[in-house]
Amino acid sequence: MSNRATRRLSLGVRLHGAEERVSGLPLLPAPPDPHDYPFHEFLVMELERGRLDALLVPRLLTAPPGAGNVAPGPVFEAATLLAGFAGAADGIGVVATAPALGGHAGAIAHRLASLDVLSSGRSGWQPELSENGDLAGNGDDEAGNGDDEPRRAHAAELLAEIERLWSAGNQGAPDAPPPLPQGRPVLFLTADTPAERALAARHADVVLAARRPLEQARSWYAETKTRAATHGRPPEDLLIWTELTPLVVSDAHQAHAPRTDDVLAGTPGQIADHIEERFEQRACDGFTLSFPSLPGPLVDFVDHVIPELWRRGLFPNDYEHPTLRENLGLRHHAIPTGAIHA
Repeated sequence: MSNRATRRLSLGVRLHGAEERVSGLPLLPAPPDPHDYPFHEFLVMELERGRLDALLVPRLLTAPPGAGNVAPGPVFEAATLLAGFAGAADGIGVVATAPALGGHAGAIAHRLASLDVLSSGRSGWQPELSENGDLAGNGDDEAGNGDDEPRRAHAAELLAEIERLWSAGNQGAPDAPPPLPQGRPVLFLTADTPAERALAARHADVVLAARRPLEQARSWYAETKTRAATHGRPPEDLLIWTELTPLVVSDAHQAHAPRTDDVLAGTPGQIADHIEERFEQRACDGFTLSFPSLPGPLVDFVDHVIPELWRRGLFPNDYEHPTLRENLGLRHHAIPTGAIHA
């Protein structure tokens, strides 16, 4: 069993824009147009009702077309959309995906610092570290050699420049970004390639991990924490979230019906069992949730699974701190004056 005095489950939700948007459901108070901003704000308020830690959105969020070849909805830029959410919500963290490309460092640093101020320290950042949004290299060398190495070094240089600007802002330098309540937005990094994994072990606050069978996930978790320790980082300085797509059903028979896209269909108790097992077995520290359609499965999760997690003492039933970093159990980030190393 884990020591819950020092370790707690954390939960984030990712909107990816490809979810089926269902409108007109009489039992849901959702706004009728699943494309417009009020619908997205409704989702945020539902997540905050369940005290989920963070909402992650892609760099550009586009709702898919509806039935009858209806055109897709408007395209929302992440930081702008999340600034609206930050004003509507009081506790949930808002995590923007934004490119970290040479020549854009200043704009990204100012935009995310502004989001941290507007959200009173509840912002996060998932950087896209190359033109195609990844650090993919050739080969599977876990040491990050070969073609991965220059990519990893380049990504570290970009992060270093952005952190240098944030450090200047925190010290009140002219023309720098405003001081950040958290010191730095919570840094979310994927770890799907050797280069990404090496960078994440050194610099990420939250590592976004792919789905894996339990024993593989436990091994991956332990190895990633060990890698972080080689950089002088205690285990609690880095959280590992794994992907999960839950779908609440009313009975066990429905849970065994065929599903696609790695959906975990189950009763609230069964889904809570899965979450608890993964957390207690140290296969992850939390989950990046997504939903096959909106808003029904999201509302069902908040209505039925979250109370079960509260009942088990796995998940807090209130936001305990004002900032996302504190709510995740992460220390205040003092940006170093030296360079970030690859």
